[in-house]
Amino acid sequence: MQEQGIARRGGAAFIWTWGAICGVVLGVIQIIISLLPLGSLKTILDLLVWLIGFFVIGLFAARQTGRVGTGALVGLVAGLIGSLIAVIFVIAQIATNEQELTQALNQAAQSAQHQGRSLSSSALHTVAVVGIVIGLIVTVALELGLGAGIGALGGLVGRRQAPRVASTPVAGTV
Repeated sequence: MQEQGIARRGGAAFIWTWGAICGVVLGVIQIIISLLPLGSLKTILDLLVWLIGFFVIGLFAARQTGRVGTGALVGLVAGLIGSLIAVIFVIAQIATNEQELTQALNQAAQSAQHQGRSLSSSALHTVAVVGIVIGLIVTVALELGLGAGIGALGGLVGRRQAPRVASTPVAGTV
């Protein structure tokens, strides 16, 4: 019988606990990378961190349980938590830089009107909001897919490193 305070290896508590911990760590690393002045190197570094993180998470989980599916699920949870942290960070960035964004959108609308295009400021704001929402949804979907897929690849490697369970003979059979 298990103790109540210990999560069963490979169970939902194990998956959610390790997925959440790793997702928070990856989300914080993503925020730190986004604040650094690295230019276009940010995207490459961010992607590498996520890919390596998901692989290691899947490897660790499958090493504990001996199942590839556990690696994929822990990666999926880590992708979910990490992407939600990223979404919250983007929303906070937009909220804190609202005046600059509004000025940039108004200037873009004025520039379009000077070029003879009829584009209202409110229409441009609507397009920007819809674009941001679609971008955030795509980000969450990509991180979920990468988490599950790369976590499963790590799980394939980790499954081979899992400790073997010795089989015991059943009583009464010869």
